[in-house]
Amino acid sequence: MGMFALISLTFFVGLSFYRSVKISKILLFGTLSLSLIGLLLSGSRTSYVGAIVFLVYFFFRNTGKFLRFGILAFGLLAIILLMSPSVYLKIDDVIHDRVTYVIDNPDDLKDYEDFTGVYSELSTGRDELHKKYFYYLLSSPEVLPFGKGFVNRMGVGNSAHNIYLSLTNELGLLGVFLFLRWLTSYLFLSKRKIPSIKLALNGLVLAMIVTLYFGEHLYIYRPLFAILGYFLMITVLMLIPFKYIK
Repeated sequence: MGMFALISLTFFVGLSFYRSVKISKILLFGTLSLSLIGLLLSGSRTSYVGAIVFLVYFFFRNTGKFLRFGILAFGLLAIILLMSPSVYLKIDDVIHDRVTYVIDNPDDLKDYEDFTGVYSELSTGRDELHKKYFYYLLSSPEVLPFGKGFVNRMGVGNSAHNIYLSLTNELGLLGVFLFLRWLTSYLFLSKRKIPSIKLALNGLVLAMIVTLYFGEHLYIYRPLFAILGYFLMITVLMLIPFKYIK
């Protein structure tokens, strides 16, 4: 649910600043608020990282709009939470159980070892899994150029929880290059005439590039295929206006 909420959130942020679209503000800000609440309730730490990446890009790209969005989102979220205290309590429980339980106070993060310890705990073993997968690839150089094929065709395999490592194993470095070439191509599309869409689309793509280090939500098979389909649908919707701008 977290990735669906994150993708929806970026779309509605771009749409909220795109004045050429005639849409009910109540509907727009309502769906934006629901996306934000869904993201918080999901408990997906990977989605939280993606949201942080998007918001950091948003802040540096257009600080003014970021502040306007922050005030608006905070206000809408506050109204909803005041009307339904149980939602606030649930969000607080989810955030504590999934993130803040590791850090009791700022003194827990004094040096590099503290940071690595927190990361190891929050990654739920992904750091060790990544290391093992990396060493496996180094010990199997024949896999690196073109991979060994999709594991759903070759038998049962272990997921690396890292799309770059999984792609290297299954499609080789060539597959990683083509995948990144496709994903980063969104960043180079001409979007100068619609800056709000450019902000949303670029922020979403950057969030995906970072979070794919911790997951495989844009892979082309497995049950996660639905997330890839939703990502493609949202990017298409973002790009439709350019068809009518000369």
